[in-house]
Amino acid sequence: MEQQLICERYRPLAELGEGGYGSVVLAYDTRIQRRVAIKRLPFARIRGSSGEPVGLAEARTAALLNHPAIVTVHEWDTDADEAFIIMEHVDGATVADLLELSGGTLSFDEAAAILEAVADAVAFAHENGVLHLDLKPENVLVTTEGRVKVTDFGVAALSSAAGYGHGAGGTLGNMPIEQLRGEPVDERTDTWAFAVLAFELLTDVNPFSADTFEGAIFNAEIIEPPAPSEFAPELPRALDDIILAALATDPRDRYQDVRTLAGHLLRHLGDPVTGRRSLADLVAAALGDEAAASGERMPGVWDRLMPSLPLLSGGTAAVVAAWLAWTGLAPFELPIAPVLAAVALAALAAAVVPGAGLGVAIALLAAGLVRAGLVLPGAGVFIAGMVAWWTLGRRGAGLLPMFAGPPLAAVWLGPSAPLITGFTTRPVRAAILGSLTAALTLVASTLSGADVPYADVRWHFFVDPWGAFAHPDTGARLAELISTPAPLAVIAAWGLAAAIMSLGCARASRSGAVLGGTLGVATLAAGHSAAQLITTVVNGSVTWSDELLPVRLAASSILMMLLIAAGPPVRGEEQAP
Repeated sequence: MEQQLICERYRPLAELGEGGYGSVVLAYDTRIQRRVAIKRLPFARIRGSSGEPVGLAEARTAALLNHPAIVTVHEWDTDADEAFIIMEHVDGATVADLLELSGGTLSFDEAAAILEAVADAVAFAHENGVLHLDLKPENVLVTTEGRVKVTDFGVAALSSAAGYGHGAGGTLGNMPIEQLRGEPVDERTDTWAFAVLAFELLTDVNPFSADTFEGAIFNAEIIEPPAPSEFAPELPRALDDIILAALATDPRDRYQDVRTLAGHLLRHLGDPVTGRRSLADLVAAALGDEAAASGERMPGVWDRLMPSLPLLSGGTAAVVAAWLAWTGLAPFELPIAPVLAAVALAALAAAVVPGAGLGVAIALLAAGLVRAGLVLPGAGVFIAGMVAWWTLGRRGAGLLPMFAGPPLAAVWLGPSAPLITGFTTRPVRAAILGSLTAALTLVASTLSGADVPYADVRWHFFVDPWGAFAHPDTGARLAELISTPAPLAVIAAWGLAAAIMSLGCARASRSGAVLGGTLGVATLAAGHSAAQLITTVVNGSVTWSDELLPVRLAASSILMMLLIAAGPPVRGEEQAP
């Protein structure tokens, strides 16, 4: 006999276990055709003083939090005697399961991956006025791809104008003394529990574990917690000092926020990216997936590249900086030896500190333009370049995506540049970089001698850029480029497409990335069509028509689908935009 639907919509598939106030059920959403996890909260056990079930307040609180490292709450509903919190189904295992499977402790890489993600999630919740108040291994999930998600904000409370309310619920051994006593709680309450979580990940010991409420109060208030290294001698002594400071009985003596605590801990742990891959293997083993556990799991392209990202970005920045420096120094007609030395120094600086190297190279290019008599273009490059460098690129390789446009346009893949930027960058930054990339690509295309609508860049521009600058038609071609507002439509479309792609990738899922890419391609097509319409209205004729635009968009779409198929995006966050 078919089971009765929950809320006339969700078909129960399996019991996932007991948690918090009630049970958790795996169910199938018959409307949207997806699996969900449903937390069932019997009214009789959770009625609050206001008469409203506490479970509904829990759902409303959790639903406010939209973050990649927090389990999403889709909606809540009720029937005669139960409340139902409908959440995303996370295909994975709890950290408690992984601790048991690994024999008690996790590697430094695995602990770093978990603590980094949990800290991001909890800090995001704090920034939105929400406390967790029940951090423990059972409430931290790891997906089959090694991504970490915090669940069960069942005892969190929204802040009020007077501060946070009193703590409720929680688990014995994971609550500091103020929460156990029902005193006012704040972010430092979660900071204490986060330190206990770190202690347990590294030692498989909860030093405050207790079977009774009285015992928990005694452990939290009277007993001096042991150093983690007493249980795991291989731990750095610096970790002892950090964790013990975070476990102070008086909240005023603890770390005041979880980000600061996590930052100090992560300095002495391993690589979170490597940890995610290792966690994925543990999850595969925990789920009994023999093929995945034996190494047949396919990591995403960004999972593969992230360990080498500093080397890749440094190498790419070195190439870009060398080209910019070589181009900028050419008009000075210096001997070849000092030119090569300066180019090598710019490349070396960019390889070691990408932001600094690229900034110096942009300044050299501007100086070369002024030396060549192009004072206004040189001043424009310097001002625009320094503004972009200061806001986007001085602390890393943040400017690199904008330099991808011209080379991609040279192989008919120009429209993929803003999509790739959105795939790897958060929305606001992606929009700015996408617009800058479009402007740079249009100028490079014009200088290379390409025809309207300046959609491709000819290769000789990269070999002899000053040949393009010195061409007698260069001024006229640049004037033609800006003779109508058409380029603005293209620049706006590239920026918007990058932002849309970034939003689609915000939750690090392939489906979201596909949707973002599809909408991004449509935006690019609309922007180029708008440019054509503008020139038609202004000039009375079509001058921006690009018969090959469908081919460029199709090729760019294929490239993006290949990247997405290889794996969902991993951005140093895993942070919400």
